Amino acid sequence: MAVGTVSTSILTDIANAIRYQAGVATLYKPREMAAAVAALDGTDAGHYQEQPYMALESGVLPESVFSDIADAIRGQNGESTLYAPGDMAASILALEWDVGYKIRALLLDDGTLEVNYYERRTSVTGGRIVQVFEIDPAGYSSAGARSYDSIKLLVKKVYIDSTIGSLGLTNCNYWFNAFSNFTEVRGFENLSGMTSANQMFTSCTSLETIYATSFSNTGLSGSLMFNSCNRLVGGTDGFVPSTTSGASVCKLGAGGVLTDPNNDQRTWFYGHFYEDGEAVLTATPTPDPNRALRSTGRICAIAKYQGLGFTPWTGNAGSTHRQYLTSATFAADMATFSYLNLIYLFYSCTNLATINGLGNLSGVRSMRYTFSSCAVTTLDFRGFDPSTLTDLFYCFSGCSSLTTICGQHLGAAFERNLGLAVLLQLQQPCRWQRHHVVELEHGIYVHED
Repeated sequence: MAVGTVSTSILTDIANAIRYQAGVATLYKPREMAAAVAALDGTDAGHYQEQPYMALESGVLPESVFSDIADAIRGQNGESTLYAPGDMAASILALEWDVGYKIRALLLDDGTLEVNYYERRTSVTGGRIVQVFEIDPAGYSSAGARSYDSIKLLVKKVYIDSTIGSLGLTNCNYWFNAFSNFTEVRGFENLSGMTSANQMFTSCTSLETIYATSFSNTGLSGSLMFNSCNRLVGGTDGFVPSTTSGASVCKLGAGGVLTDPNNDQRTWFYGHFYEDGEAVLTATPTPDPNRALRSTGRICAIAKYQGLGFTPWTGNAGSTHRQYLTSATFAADMATFSYLNLIYLFYSCTNLATINGLGNLSGVRSMRYTFSSCAVTTLDFRGFDPSTLTDLFYCFSGCSSLTTICGQHLGAAFERNLGLAVLLQLQQPCRWQRHHVVELEHGIYVHED
């Protein structure tokens, strides 16, 4: 720990500044000063007493004493300024306190945005306050009108405190619009009863979960409320909103985007997308440390995804673009999932030529658009039980190189689930034959081994 010589007058000035702000005559040791600064809340006890400089002109102190005081000052004013010891007294005297009951949005040091209603700046989740904003209870006419718009990309999670629930807020338009890096909202039940939520979550492209223990959407309207929330999954049946979904899907239960934290039916697997072009789909959250990684992320096993934007290989540009995906492997531990939807999983991955491990999957319900426009020539379903399949709509559409599908009992399953959809996706008549090999007239063969 670094130590250094410091003038005692600097310490006296800091202590006097603390005493002035608190209205006390307390004597502080150097190591107590940071905590004293952090405890300041604008209350003046009315007993301020200045202390004179000490006879000893200098002394030796560890550097951590001043770094802790500086942290406490920044915690109070929400700034990122670097303070020299000689600047600290003036900075303490310059502190002002936001007092009075207000709706505040507190950005904490862990990336949480806490929304609460207290007399003073207070974090009930325990994080260090970095910045504070006042929320207008009348609502906003645009995202840019928000007091906190400048920090939207810094937010990782949102917590809505129970103190908000009693305020009767009605207008939450644009509240979280374009918070593109946050993944979850907790305490959403405390906004139950709002009546306007236009574009509230528009372009929240990383949002997966909105937790609520209860919620009423009676009288609620919300144009484009969940537009471009491609990763948002409801906790009951895996419902995913479309780009045009409005307030009617802001609910718990089937067909709703909300998740009861005490009854979350979702399970998740992970996609690890490596530099060599392979994606490994697995129950294991940790990528292989011996392989160069492009990106990684989790995918909801029961989700009814509506399009692109939920996998690690669907970046808009750069190395995570789906064009760089050339092979995919379903790991053996994927067999632990008893309910799977693979909707849009490899949609438009035009260079994806090899898919391994399909036999490790069980309980697959929907494969809507799963392989659409891929470059595969052969799909090996041996070991795959198709008995739970309910939807193969456009599963193989645009697979111009696909010639062979291998597996057990696939003909009956495909005939049961495809029907007219096969005619549409292949754009040619097809016939299913009760033979060892099922041939589609455009040249795809289903081999039932």
